[in-house]
Amino acid sequence: MLYRLIPVLISILCCTTLAIGQIPESNFETVDFSIPKTIYFGGERIWISSHATQNDLAAESKIIYAELVDRYNESVAIAKIPLEGGKGFNFLQLPTNLPSDNYLLRVFTRVSPYQNLEKGIAQRFITVFNSKVPPTVVPERKQSSPSIESNELILSENINHPGSKLKIELPKGVKVKEIRIAAENPFLNDQGMISSANAYESIDAHSLVPELFGHIIEAKVEAEAVDTTRLYYLSLHGEKSALFTDRPDTQGRMFFDAGGMKNWDYLIAQADGNGSLLDFGIVSPAPITHFKKNFVFPELEITPADEFLLKELLKGGQIEGYFVHEYDATLFPVVTGFVEDRTYLLDDYTRFETVETVIKEYVPEVSVKTSKKMKQFRTLNEIRSYSFDTNPLMLVDAMPVFDSNQLAAFNPDGFEKLEVLTRTFYLNEEEFEGVMSFVSYKNDFGGFPIPSNGIYLDYQGILPRIASATELFDAPGQESNVMDWRTVLYWSAIPELVPASNSIEISIPEILGKFKITVDTENGESMGKTYTKTFEVNK
Repeated sequence: MLYRLIPVLISILCCTTLAIGQIPESNFETVDFSIPKTIYFGGERIWISSHATQNDLAAESKIIYAELVDRYNESVAIAKIPLEGGKGFNFLQLPTNLPSDNYLLRVFTRVSPYQNLEKGIAQRFITVFNSKVPPTVVPERKQSSPSIESNELILSENINHPGSKLKIELPKGVKVKEIRIAAENPFLNDQGMISSANAYESIDAHSLVPELFGHIIEAKVEAEAVDTTRLYYLSLHGEKSALFTDRPDTQGRMFFDAGGMKNWDYLIAQADGNGSLLDFGIVSPAPITHFKKNFVFPELEITPADEFLLKELLKGGQIEGYFVHEYDATLFPVVTGFVEDRTYLLDDYTRFETVETVIKEYVPEVSVKTSKKMKQFRTLNEIRSYSFDTNPLMLVDAMPVFDSNQLAAFNPDGFEKLEVLTRTFYLNEEEFEGVMSFVSYKNDFGGFPIPSNGIYLDYQGILPRIASATELFDAPGQESNVMDWRTVLYWSAIPELVPASNSIEISIPEILGKFKITVDTENGESMGKTYTKTFEVNK
């Protein structure tokens, strides 16, 4: 069986600052995205249809990022969305503890903001409500500017009742680009997409780190603590685990290429020998931008009269998790450099109370010795038929262990198996005298503690690819016993959902209030026209 150890694939070019002026502008990556609505509650998913292009072709980047920024220019959520053919369809999960406010949702690749700030970041405002952290309540709020109703959109009914059908005739003689039908947001003057030139004064310079295979995790050591000979370990953990290593450059930068991993939940960082990590930090893939002084986040205000509408919209946020979408269940192989020589399924043997006893009793490839009151493991060098002179690379679910005393005394009840490599193991530029790798039942270290100087950090991996979302915003069937509290009724950006005729029919939900129809059209290479119309749902 292959273990989960992935060699670093960063090339020297990825780690150096490239001269932007030497890259033709046509080769810059440009991004764009759309969302079905602009009003949400904490915990909801912001569904995002995004794309990245390069010279009118699919961009080389394999990851596009969706980030939520608050009015203080702080990043409050970020998602890593896989790109296929330059397109991504996925979601950003809103934290449940976000205060009620308007936020800036923006999308970019790892290199696009630094190549062209105007076309490399796309953004727009959204509204997020939190019932536990409500917005400012005023006697009367300023009404958002009403959109201009389009006579070209013809509705079978302007006032609809829950459970009924609404037929919408689309504009004739135009090429429809996208259709969105969702709850209207009366709390935000929808500016649509916002130009980066109007939003940002500047962007901090950064090395170009193209993500041609997958996500690259950047770390940094403070300048005064840089030791270019020190080895750092980064292990990623989720359903599978993987180990990466790197040494800092003279500026303290490290790049861990996680291209072989698709999904994980958290990471653990360590320095060689369980050294101190006080000066170590993970660098966000998001660019550091600075807003213009005249760029203003609209204030979010509500009145007592808005209570009914907000309660209706809250229902939609609560039911959203029942909407149907399918993840790609394909198991992507993880390229590894470790093929074990022997695997021990520990349940096949007598269960002993310490790892030391397990090794002594039935693992002939590894010996245990005591030197200066320290337990040490020695792996048999199978090629030369003698034992190595130092500890092997010791792992628990891909997490390096440096304290052989602690491992020797640990009760392995939570370990499912032991994998042993009895040859020199090469991980990047490092050499290890064999490998002794324990794997737990639940990939949770089997109760083994994280090393004292290790850093545990929630760091979500690349989101699973959405294989199908055709029923994502369909009305729930009667057999499901789920109320129809949808706030998004139709969105043609779902890859499989493109209207085949000049009209569409939708089911009216139980949510009462106003819904907005938006139809974007295209006209060759120029921007097309946008048609909008609202309709009401009441009893």
